Amino acid sequence: MAYPGRKATIAQAQTDAAQLPAAPSGNESIVVTGTLFRDPNTHSSSPITHLTRQDMQQRGLKTATDVVQQLSSNGAGNLTNAWSAGGGFAAGGSAPSLRGLSTDSTLVLMDGQRNSYYPLADDGVRNFVDTNWIPQSIIEAVDVQQDGGSATYGADAVAGVVNYITRKEIKGFEGNAEGGLSQRGDSGHQRLYATFGHGDLHRDGYNFYINGEYQQDDPLYYRQLQSPYNNGDLTSLGGVNGNTNALSPDGTINSTFFGATPAAVVRPVTAGATRGTGPYSLLNQSAGCSSVGQLVSGNLVSAPGGATQTCMQNSQQYAQVAPDQRRIEGTAHFTANVTDRSQLVAMFNWSQTRTITTDSPSAIGVYTQDRLATSSLTLLPVTINGQLNPNNPYAAQNEEAQILGTFGNVIPTTTQTTQNYRGSVRYSGWEPSKWGSDWNYDVNFVGMNSLLDETYTGVPTINGINNAINNGTYNFVDPSQNSRSVLNSIFPVDTIHARTQEYSGEATASKGLFKLPGGMVKLAVGGNIRWESMNDPSANPIDYSDLGAQYTSKINPVSAYGQRWVEAGFYEVNIPVVKMLNIDTSGRYDNYSEGFHHFSPKVGLQFRPVKELTLRGTFSKGFRVPSFAETGGTTVGYTGWTVNNPAWQASHGNNAYSQGTSIGLQNVGNPNLKPETSTNISAGPIFKPTSWMTLDFEYWYIKKNHYITGDTLAASSVANSWLNCGNTCLPSGITVTPNPVDPQYPNAQPSPGIISAQYVNARSLMTDGFDFGIEVHHRLPGIFHDVMWYSKGQGTYVRRFNQTNPDGTVYRFAGTLGPYSAVSASGTPHWRANWSNTLTWKNLAVTPTVYYTSGYKTVADDSGSSALNANGVTYSRSCAGTLSGSYNNNAPTTQCKVKGFWDVDLTVNYRVNQRWSVYANVYNLLGFRAPLDYATYGGYLYNSSWTQKGVVLRSFQFGVNVSL
Repeated sequence: MAYPGRKATIAQAQTDAAQLPAAPSGNESIVVTGTLFRDPNTHSSSPITHLTRQDMQQRGLKTATDVVQQLSSNGAGNLTNAWSAGGGFAAGGSAPSLRGLSTDSTLVLMDGQRNSYYPLADDGVRNFVDTNWIPQSIIEAVDVQQDGGSATYGADAVAGVVNYITRKEIKGFEGNAEGGLSQRGDSGHQRLYATFGHGDLHRDGYNFYINGEYQQDDPLYYRQLQSPYNNGDLTSLGGVNGNTNALSPDGTINSTFFGATPAAVVRPVTAGATRGTGPYSLLNQSAGCSSVGQLVSGNLVSAPGGATQTCMQNSQQYAQVAPDQRRIEGTAHFTANVTDRSQLVAMFNWSQTRTITTDSPSAIGVYTQDRLATSSLTLLPVTINGQLNPNNPYAAQNEEAQILGTFGNVIPTTTQTTQNYRGSVRYSGWEPSKWGSDWNYDVNFVGMNSLLDETYTGVPTINGINNAINNGTYNFVDPSQNSRSVLNSIFPVDTIHARTQEYSGEATASKGLFKLPGGMVKLAVGGNIRWESMNDPSANPIDYSDLGAQYTSKINPVSAYGQRWVEAGFYEVNIPVVKMLNIDTSGRYDNYSEGFHHFSPKVGLQFRPVKELTLRGTFSKGFRVPSFAETGGTTVGYTGWTVNNPAWQASHGNNAYSQGTSIGLQNVGNPNLKPETSTNISAGPIFKPTSWMTLDFEYWYIKKNHYITGDTLAASSVANSWLNCGNTCLPSGITVTPNPVDPQYPNAQPSPGIISAQYVNARSLMTDGFDFGIEVHHRLPGIFHDVMWYSKGQGTYVRRFNQTNPDGTVYRFAGTLGPYSAVSASGTPHWRANWSNTLTWKNLAVTPTVYYTSGYKTVADDSGSSALNANGVTYSRSCAGTLSGSYNNNAPTTQCKVKGFWDVDLTVNYRVNQRWSVYANVYNLLGFRAPLDYATYGGYLYNSSWTQKGVVLRSFQFGVNVSL
């Protein structure tokens, strides 16, 4: 919850075997979030959510990522590990999105110091700090500042700041062992950590501890889930059978879902005839579908009269719900009281996060510029060595054959291994002064390198497929007979090495100047200089001199490069005018070597007319610099293309080439972008009706100007315009690169391949709403006098979330699935809330925690126009008439609103003795199922940002803590 000061009540220690550190001494380095004054009694005008180590243990929050993802203020665009499993650009990384302003507008710190960016950008464009690497077992508390922080911390703090505060002192040995499974027996989880510390700061003047942490989370596949998530057949929901090559109700093969399966099919083609005619039949007639081993039961599909024989396959066979993820971390921490008035703190962190995701097998088909389509590929009667093509059953009749299938025995796999090296040192203390109060000073330095090795296996190159076909070396009839050398020639391993760096030095000094009736007026000043860089090469660069060297659609061509120096100066003045009125003002000037510069002011006010009521508010300005991808990178995503040019199609004989396929949308870095600037307002009362209860309410408002976005033009419209008159009739800054020519009609105009546009500054993005919080720490009355009740709750209501485009069009996202393209269709629910209640009795502590996310409409203004829903179909905001909100073509077409989702987690802690304690966590205790969402693409039939526990259902974890 948000509260006025930094001190928070702490539940009974029996919920955590570790001992709380001793109270800070006068020379101890103190990290206080949101202010330059290093005073633990500082009261902030900003709303700050404070979660202690005990809060995390009570709620079953086991990682630094879990802590921030459950925040009610964590909104649209949050990056989850589940989204990574679905093919996200930044697989292996996770980050919060405070106020729904995306991961690049939330600044993530450790002990008030910056961290390097994750080497891959969110959606290929947004720089963010990965929370997966942060070692949770050494975290003392997490502070979340929920208003603008640029006046203190600089760029990227537009929506707020997350500050992980590490433990200053650990004595003796602490250890933990934990394991878990879901109720189905899958989703395996193992976690271990051990810490050993020596020295007492008060007695010995130093403390040193080392820590190691290990966690393994097993992959989860849709095929392991319950219906309907485990199958493409949605007839039970009123949809259709969307499994590949399923039959329509009239007995014909459903053309919408006709596609490739591991059991390849072929059809003869008379030389010179139009491609795409004639029936298909199984290439391996003797093996049938049963030999594939990954197809739906009763899977041989024949259209009436035997016109086509093919295999039906469960379309959810290969998709992942959660990735295979392993985290290993090590920390060395040293604290020493150098003098009676100064302290040195040094820490080194190393971590490795390995994430493995898999994809469906690549299709065998004709290729466009950079990817394979599922349309058929031609097998010539004779290979280049003059022999009959062994894969063409019609070779003896000198007929070409078209083949349709997948490389079913090769599963595309992506492995991201990130290693982080971080070192920090801080020297702080105080010196006496003859006037005002004592001088306080702090000098700190942090350096961090994040290195990523990203390896792709099982993805073919265009040349590899063509060579295998022309040489006849790949056995399409029985793929199991292919040698490793043949597979390596088609599926070469692809590896990139990406790196980000952050080096930052900072110094601050503060002192009291003079007294007013309310107390001492304090001044703090400081400076910062830092170096940031990113080198993220494309794993699939476009080589226009050899287009066939590219990999197919499993690897998107994404890159980002950049480096910069940043110098900053800042100040803060705290003015306690009278006992009931305090004013705090601060400001920071940042200068970037790229040419950006910005001054960010902030004013905060607290008015306390009576001890039971405090009124507070802040007004601030902030900014976000363009990311390295936005100024010096390329991002390519893909979308469908609906052809609307009959004359052009006729010039290609209306063949498969002319029917439209995926088009690449390439956003190109624009070095002339302006930084986004923001205005932040927060205001509200804090009630303390009793000594054991605090209630707070907050109104917040954030507006971004010069909002950076990609081009908003519809891809199909641009592509069809280009067919009419080329690049000359396209809007300024938009270009189209053509695909290779149609081999059947080489003199006809080729199809559009990639639409390129620079990032631009749109007009604005604004959001506002309300926060609510409660905190209780009280002993129950009567016969329950021995029971302590500790309660924390928070709720966030998003009132508006509006984007104003360059042409003045306003997109309204609150309560809908929007922003659709910018935040992976996670949507903007109006409400998010959580409430935990811990009851402790003797050595037992029981904590149920309730989470709630409200429902939303399956519409998104940014997916077409303000009158279109997420699938481009006209809708009524009142839900009148027929509405299609389906991203999945096989889903029902009448969904207007997704229901809200409740989740109840339960944690039980029992302290056996002073050294040992045990605990159990039950997630989704009541087994609530995720509401069906037909419109999102963040997950299949559900929204992975809000309802992940609803597809996993109940899961259990058991652990033991030891402290020696």
